[in-house]
Amino acid sequence: MKEALKGVRRQYLVGQLKDPQALEHLTSDSLEIGLTQYDDFMSEEPHKHSEATEYQYMVSGRTQYLDLDTGETHEFLKGDFYAIDRGTSYAQKSKPGTTILFIKIPSINDKIPLNADAGLRDWLDNKLSTVRKDFFYDSNAPKANSIKPAAAVAIVREGAMLMLKRADSGNWTMPGGTLEFGENLVSCAIREVEEECGIKVDIVDIIGTYTDPNVVVAYSDGEVRQEFTLVYLGRTDAESVTIDNESLGFRWVPLGELSELQMARSQKKRVDAVLDYLASGKKCFY
Repeated sequence: MKEALKGVRRQYLVGQLKDPQALEHLTSDSLEIGLTQYDDFMSEEPHKHSEATEYQYMVSGRTQYLDLDTGETHEFLKGDFYAIDRGTSYAQKSKPGTTILFIKIPSINDKIPLNADAGLRDWLDNKLSTVRKDFFYDSNAPKANSIKPAAAVAIVREGAMLMLKRADSGNWTMPGGTLEFGENLVSCAIREVEEECGIKVDIVDIIGTYTDPNVVVAYSDGEVRQEFTLVYLGRTDAESVTIDNESLGFRWVPLGELSELQMARSQKKRVDAVLDYLASGKKCFY
């Protein structure tokens, strides 16, 4: 399914379909079933269906729909299941990483476009952002429901380390991200640095592993992720850094000033381990 959704936003499993599909599907006049995936922020223009009712199950991510008749905004997260009744005038928007399983009854082209005034246009253009909260040995932390292997890279050059300011929390962090199918953690580290910083990096050593179940991150889309990160030492000759939309800024921070940055306690633990490694060669395994 993941391969089928590459380069397209929607794949159908059941329905009366005209366009070719990457997946085999069943022909039916009575209903449509399919998956919609949003790799980037996406808003659906206001519309209504004259005959069909839509049922949507949140496989991942976060979505909102605005009922134009009542003015109510409805928000749904991973695991939620809801219906949009026929005749409902609405607009919808979803954050990147959202996947929705939809069922439409009947399978009919009954979509009626509606006009968007200035207020609705502002709502559509106001992107949904993910907010995260870090928990470090906190008795009030929510229970983890996810674990994803990840890689982070300490890129050190001329006595300074590259740090990014996260858009979802405002905290500073080393570049890195989660493992994707078909790659190992070293290739993950290299890819994430290039995506987040626009630079190529060589991985020269491993500094530590961090898999503490008492360290979790809660996201506003309902995911609560248990820590699973490997920290590598990276080298680069790149002169310029170009950040993506996951970061608000970057700095080459002198090693002696790293402790002054605002960061999550789990990140500070990793940064302290990097400094210890650079001073003594000692590695950290948790």
